[in-house]
Order: sequence, then C-alpha cells, then structure tokens
Amino acid sequence: MENPLNLLARAHLEHTDKIIAFCLLLTVILSLGLPQIQLQTNFQESLPDSLPPIKAQEKVEANFGSSNSIIVLFQTNEKKLEENFVTDVRDPRMIRTLNFLEQELQNEPSIASVNSMASLFEENPDLKKEVKRVLSQTEASFTNRDYTATTMFIQLSNDMTEENVREATRTIRENIEQSPRYPGISIQITGTPVMRNVLSDVLITDTVTIIAVASALIWVLLAAVRGPVYGTATFAPLFIGLLWALGAMGLLGIPMTIATIAIGSMLLGLGVEYGSFISERIVEETSEQGLEDGIMTAVPNTGKAVLGSSTTDLVGFLALLLASISFMRDLGLTLALGEGLTLAAALLLTPALIVKYERWKQEGDGE
Repeated sequence: MENPLNLLARAHLEHTDKIIAFCLLLTVILSLGLPQIQLQTNFQESLPDSLPPIKAQEKVEANFGSSNSIIVLFQTNEKKLEENFVTDVRDPRMIRTLNFLEQELQNEPSIASVNSMASLFEENPDLKKEVKRVLSQTEASFTNRDYTATTMFIQLSNDMTEENVREATRTIRENIEQSPRYPGISIQITGTPVMRNVLSDVLITDTVTIIAVASALIWVLLAAVRGPVYGTATFAPLFIGLLWALGAMGLLGIPMTIATIAIGSMLLGLGVEYGSFISERIVEETSEQGLEDGIMTAVPNTGKAVLGSSTTDLVGFLALLLASISFMRDLGLTLALGEGLTLAAALLLTPALIVKYERWKQEGDGE
C-alpha cells in the first residue's frame, strides 16, 4: 500500500486545481463560523462547579440574587466652579436627579429593581437639612465620606448575559440623557457586568489588531527571504489555516477568552514553520530534479518530518484538557485544533500553489 504522503504528492501534481478549489471552498464554509465566535469574559463561569466555595456562591445567588449589579456613579465637583454648582450629594438637586432616573428605569421591562438613596424619600426634599436628617436615620451607606459621590444599583429582569447587559446599558444611557442635569453632577455607568462588556470589546479589538500586525510582519519577512511569490505561497496557507481555526471555534462553540486572545499570533508563529519547511524543500528539490520529481521527493519527506514535530505539540496542548478550569481546557483544545488545521493547510495548499505557479511560469517561458 502506497504511503499516504506519496499519494498526496501525486495529487498535487495531478489535481492541483481541485486541491486549491477544495481549500477555498473549505475556507468559505468555515468562515461562516467567524461571526459565531463567543466571547467569555466571566471568570466565575470558568471555575469548576464541584468546589465548595463555588457551590456556596451559587446558593447565595439563587437565594439572595446576584451581586453583579449595574452601578451608576454620581459624582460632584469638589470645588465650586460656579455659584450654582452641586458640590455635595446631599444637595436636593441630586435627590431630584436620582429620583427621576429611578422612576424612569423602574418602568423599563428589562430592569428588575433600582436602589439608591432617593428610595429613602417619598417626595423630593427642598432643603439640604432634610436630606441630612433622613440619611442620619438610616444605617445604609449611600455616600462616600466627603459626600462627593453616591451610587445607584440596578438589577436586570433577565440573566446577566453580555447581550442583555449591553442592551440595559444602552437603555440606562438613554434615560440618563433625559434626566434633569444640574451643574457639577457627572454620571458614569460601571459595575462588573459593564466592565465585562468593555472587556469583550477590548478582546475583539486586540484580537483583530494582533492578527493583522503579526500577519503583516510575517508576510514581509517571508517575502524578504524567499521573494514575493514563494513568500506569499508560504504565507497564504498559514493565514487560511488560521481562518479555518477561528471559524471552527465559532462552529464548535469554543469561546474566546482572555487565555485564548493571543491564539492568532500563536498559531501564526507555530504554523509558519510548516509552510517554510515545505516550501524551502520543494524549491531545493525542484531546482535539482525538476518539478514533478521535486514534489514527489519534498512532500513525503518534509511532510513526515513536520507531522512528527507537530504531533508532540498536539500531545502537549491536548494535555490541557485534563485541567479543572474550563478556559484552560478551551486553550488546549483551541491550540490543538488550530495547529492541526494550519498543518493541514500547509500540506494541502503550499505545494499546490507552488506547482500552479511553476507550471504557469513554464507556460510563459514556452511561449
């Protein structure tokens, strides 16, 4: 029975266009998974449920509600820039702002509850001393020590998913815009759910930036060393393999986490070796033996070497599947999947592109 790598080499010579078309078709199919990539920024969800503290936390949230509230922070200027500026959160104008926003938010279907110091007042107070008197009679702490900041805690009626939090944040911002704003009062939205949303935006931006910069640098280096044609023939399968890996993540439901944010540059760094070894050996053999004999020599020999090298990496990555923390398992699975796909792209596409180019060049020389 003939060696599979020999069969692959012969396929590159006899079915060049079909291999290239197959790789392009697979790229289109797997690219459909790119918009489906999930972002996981909640560290608690990655922890093992079997640990006693995690079980206790789940019981607390089930009975008393989640502590992950959206927080609206109200601050005043410590210095009176103008005579009418609010410099103390016990100013009745602050209570009016809080009360208006609280009533508006309670009418929103996505908001389950709103809690601030405005809840202590049945009517809007007219004097600062009324606010001081009411606050002195409660044990709850609604302000900081110098009375320059106060908070409003908001719970959602739905689960604190990133989509729901993003929608609720938009709703809160719209209501803040409609609230009475007095000089000296600044309003900001924060809290753990909002910070997770910001983190997810940072993950997306950083991932795109890292992949773009790494890809550009690697292509420039390959083009400088092997020329633009062979450099591109080495880089294109590498980049396509990365697209396969990211698309597969989306289709398989493997989330993008803080641990896997650098997956793009890691796969580019790992995968560039496969394409480089294969293209370098093909160039060397074809210059000595001609195109067909060179491909039949280079692909089986180099393919065997890179398969052996990648297997050890795959075993190391798959060992992470034994980890208790889920994002460590996701990291191992993603790296193993990505390396396997970038290796497959290098073995399938790099020789085919070189064969296609060499035959085109020969046809041009013959004319």
